[in-house]
Amino acid sequence: RMAIVFGYSFAGRDAYGGVVPGFTLDSYRELGQPLYFPIFWNSVKLAFFSTLLCVLIGYPIAYFIAFRAGRWAPMLLILMLIPFWIDFLIRISAWVVLLGRNGLINSALTATILDEPARMLGTYGAVLVGMVYAFLPSAVFPIYAALQPIDRALLEAGRDLGAGPFQNFRRVTLPLSMPGVMAACLFVFVPSMGVFAIPVLLGGGKSIIIGNLIVQLFLDFRNMPLGSAVSVVLLVFASIGILAYMRTLRRFELARS
Repeated sequence: RMAIVFGYSFAGRDAYGGVVPGFTLDSYRELGQPLYFPIFWNSVKLAFFSTLLCVLIGYPIAYFIAFRAGRWAPMLLILMLIPFWIDFLIRISAWVVLLGRNGLINSALTATILDEPARMLGTYGAVLVGMVYAFLPSAVFPIYAALQPIDRALLEAGRDLGAGPFQNFRRVTLPLSMPGVMAACLFVFVPSMGVFAIPVLLGGGKSIIIGNLIVQLFLDFRNMPLGSAVSVVLLVFASIGILAYMRTLRRFELARS
C-alpha cells in the first residue's frame, strides 16, 4: 500500500480529480507553499504536548506499578489494556459525552463550583485530554518495561551511601529507565502526528493537522497526488524519529557498557 501511495505522490491530477500516471514533483512543490506551514507546525506542537503530558503522567504510573504495586502489578497492567478491547472511535466518542455542555463533568462542576456549564468541547484542552487518554498506555508500558529489570540492590547501595530518595531516583532510576522514556516518546509522538478522529470529535476540526489534511485531500478535494505526498512526508518524519531513537539508544548502551 505504501508503494502505491508513494507512486501516487509523483503522479499528476486532471481537472476532475483523477490521477494522471507520470512523474512530477508538483505535489511536493505545492507543499512548500506558506499555506501548509501552520498545518505542519500545529501537528508538531500537538504531538509534542501530547507526548510531554503522556510521559509526565505515565512515568509515575509505571514507577508505582514497577516498585510499589507488588502482587497487584499484573492486575493494574491488565486494567490499562482493557480500553484497547473497545473500538477507538467509541472510546473517543465517550469523551464527547463526558465533556459536553450537559455532560457528567459539567454536571459535577455546576453542582459544586460553577454557576453555568463550562465550554470544553471544541477547545485545545479537550483535544489534549483525548490524546493523553488514547496514548497514555503507549507511554506507560515501555517505561514500565525499562523500570522492572532495574536491580533493587543498586537502590539499596545508593541508600547505604547516603543518597536520599530524590538523589537515588535522579542518579540511578531515571538514567537506567531512559531507554523506556525514549521509546515512550516515540510511541506517542509518531501516531500523534497523524491522528484524525480526536481533533475532529473533541476539537471540532478547527485546527487542521496532518491527519485532517490527508483525509480532506483524499475525500473532499479529490487530490490524491497531494494527499499521497503529505502521507509520504509524514512517513519521513516517522522514519527520522525511529532512526533518532535507535541512534540514541545505541549511544546509551555504549555508555553503559
